[in-house]
Amino acid sequence: MASRRVKLKLRDLGHLQLELEDAKALMDALGEELHPIATAILGAVTAERNLEILLRSKFKRKDDKTWAMLVEDINGPLNSFSSKIVIGYALGIYDERMRNDLDIVRKIRNAFAHSRKLIQFDDPLIVNELGKASKLALPKKYWTGFKPQDRYVSMCYQLSIKLKGIDIRREKSRTYQYERRIRAVSPYRLLHMAAKKSKLA
Repeated sequence: MASRRVKLKLRDLGHLQLELEDAKALMDALGEELHPIATAILGAVTAERNLEILLRSKFKRKDDKTWAMLVEDINGPLNSFSSKIVIGYALGIYDERMRNDLDIVRKIRNAFAHSRKLIQFDDPLIVNELGKASKLALPKKYWTGFKPQDRYVSMCYQLSIKLKGIDIRREKSRTYQYERRIRAVSPYRLLHMAAKKSKLA
């Protein structure tokens, strides 16, 4: 039986999972001199992508169909960057400081995406919002000699790296716990269990 091909709609493009090559292309694009609107949106996408990976790893059902229901436009409980940030905080994935930093990225992204006039990163309101970032997301070294747009990109990179680090630490912890459980079972007990199974068979 041939597999059915799912017909994508335009709105589905925003919810497709990024492949490794796509993520690399996204990071490369951010390193270039882009229009401020593109920078604001792509910067937020990098942080949101890593947040999605973490959130998805927390759910028992990790299949694409379930994830699509969670992020669908109208009824999905994770249909916005804002809801993903709140859920990540509620699940204890990160602390209040990182939640606030992610909110700053979201607010700046929204300002550029929804503004009726062209705004720049050196707008006092944008600079003020960047000034609320924690030192972990935007170290003080980025305040001298760096343009506000570069600060924003750096902040998005830092948050992405931190979210990826949380994911790696969780995976290492899970692997360590699994290895401990395996080592806790003595070889004699395994042999006894195997003999018991063979008798029942």
